[in-house]
Amino acid sequence: MNTTYFAELSRQLTARGMPEQEVAATVADLPGYLAESGSPDAGEEFGAPDVFADRLTHRDSGERPGAGDETWKWTSDIYTDRLLLNQYGAEGWEVEGIDFAGRFVCRRSPGAVMRWEYRREITQGAKVRDALTAELAPDGWEVCGRWLHMTYFKRPLAATDGPAAELTHTPAPPARHVFFSAKYRGLIAVFAVSVILLVLGIGFDVIDLDRPGVHYGILAAAAVGGLAGWYGVKRDITRGTQSPHHREAVTEP
Repeated sequence: MNTTYFAELSRQLTARGMPEQEVAATVADLPGYLAESGSPDAGEEFGAPDVFADRLTHRDSGERPGAGDETWKWTSDIYTDRLLLNQYGAEGWEVEGIDFAGRFVCRRSPGAVMRWEYRREITQGAKVRDALTAELAPDGWEVCGRWLHMTYFKRPLAATDGPAAELTHTPAPPARHVFFSAKYRGLIAVFAVSVILLVLGIGFDVIDLDRPGVHYGILAAAAVGGLAGWYGVKRDITRGTQSPHHREAVTEP
């Protein structure tokens, strides 16, 4: 059933003018995303092929960028995403979606620019996401992107601030596109050092692979470390990582 869905989606994307290579890359990414989301049915997860194709090509009503619109794509880790979303939302950047590289796709229209606010929720499965979307809708929240088990919502600050939410001056578009926090870089550094020490230990015979049980010990340590890391990241996602007013330094790679 999913094979038929992806074939039809490819046809719809091609009909909308998406280059063949981009169509192939986009569709190739979808099965992995579907597996991560926990949904067995592509139609349930993404919607009808023609509607999904409209979203991917910005052809749904009101989504096609205007001639003078500013566009910007950027990415961050889970430790700074909410902070930065609201920081740049206050500068008028509206998130239209998350692409398959995990980047927030943003647009800002000229003239009267409205400020936006964002929130992140954990939604495992389409039913949970639909229920939460319905619960938040009366307060003006709407889905603006999904990544793995995380769903991002947006609403114009006019929902709470009224006319004061309109910007009279907009800063220049950010020059940066990648934001990594100190904590994220620290985790990457720990992982890299662990791999280097393991390789050096084997290379200098500190770790004797010929000894009985060594292979199993390495595998067990890797499994425990991997599970611990996975649990820690999942806990951070569930609990959140910074308050709306906390400002953490972020750096480019």
